[in-house]
Amino acid sequence: MGTHILDVALEQFVAHGVEGASMEGIAAAANVSKRTLYARFGAKARLLVSAVEHGIAHHLRPIASNIPAGSARDKLLHVGRKILDSSLKREVIGLESLVNCVADHESEVGQAKPSMGAKAGIAIIQSILEEACGTRARESDTDLPFLAAFLFDALVTSPRHRILQRRELENTAQAKSDYLERTMELIADGMPFLGRCSPD
Repeated sequence: MGTHILDVALEQFVAHGVEGASMEGIAAAANVSKRTLYARFGAKARLLVSAVEHGIAHHLRPIASNIPAGSARDKLLHVGRKILDSSLKREVIGLESLVNCVADHESEVGQAKPSMGAKAGIAIIQSILEEACGTRARESDTDLPFLAAFLFDALVTSPRHRILQRRELENTAQAKSDYLERTMELIADGMPFLGRCSPD
């Protein structure tokens, strides 16, 4: 029941926008009472956050649970490519406006922080770095959260922007693979930390 409600709520928010979607409309589309909806989520703002979190998890959970064996470099390239491909799907592009809406609201009531989608992707990358480096990361001066966010931007945010906004990178398997390979080569040259953490 909970998953069904979140699926429907996400569809309604994407289709009608945050302002256009209503608790009444969501309840009707989900075939539940408005009382049930309010009992579970309390308010539309909380339902929005839950629906967005549900949508992000739907796309990122399979990526996080299917990271292949190999060097840190190979894992980062794999995850970066999978997240980039996912971020270019039509349904994820539709989800983006909702993520931005939540981020705008949170920035009004607290300090700036990554959006929900970026935060989830960064967490996957940081887990790879932590696994590869073990105690060496804790003993060194390397700021893994910062590095993970940097890698997320280099492997996902930048190529996505080049594809969707600047339109200077083709949305093809070969073009994306070449871009990520070249990006990782540049990063590895300037960050021996990544080389030390890689088993190869």
